[in-house]
Amino acid sequence: MDDQVRRRAYQLWEADGGPQGQDQQYWFQALAELAAAAAQPTVVPTATPPRKRAPRTKKAA
Repeated sequence: MDDQVRRRAYQLWEADGGPQGQDQQYWFQALAELAAAAAQPTVVPTATPPRKRAPRTKKAA
């Protein structure tokens, strides 16, 4: 996970122009973003149940 945090922190730092002396700020921001993303529930698609057919009616002869 450290690698993911490091990459995201670097992306954030670069996007802000690479200011010096704020490495912890970007590390914790990246950590918070990744933790929030991991906490999101995942939606697993379920199979659609088969549709019930209407009962057959007898045709008039």
